[in-house]
Amino acid sequence: MDEDLYREGMALLEAGDAEQAYPLLEAAWRRAPEAFETIHGLARALELKGERTRARELLELAHARAPSEPGPAHDLAMTYLERGEDARAERVLRAVLDVHPDDPTTHLYLAMALSKTEPTRARESLAKARLHPDPERREQAAELDRILTR
Repeated sequence: MDEDLYREGMALLEAGDAEQAYPLLEAAWRRAPEAFETIHGLARALELKGERTRARELLELAHARAPSEPGPAHDLAMTYLERGEDARAERVLRAVLDVHPDDPTTHLYLAMALSKTEPTRARESLAKARLHPDPERREQAAELDRILTR
């Protein structure tokens, strides 16, 4: 991966400039097509540009290259959840938990995926999600827990 192109593209992406980030990330990907990080960044840029189908395809590719990496898996799982494909989201997240069994974000998203069909298992994941260092994520977990206990 061309580190300079990737870093510059990601900095622009983090600043919210997907239009400027996209060509840099695309160039970095052409130089290192196996780099899942670049594919993930490119997918995020496409998502911000409103190209959701292509973004999902690239997230699937990034996840296939690095199935236990949380970043692409989280974004892919959320894409599936938005489409109502909860079982697919669960499969993606399980691959992360095999390597990172205590990752609180993965547990939060897994609880979302399980909430409609397996609320008891969802609440088990929420127990770990509520340990998230980010107060916003902890609140999301608490809110989902409140919904599941109604």
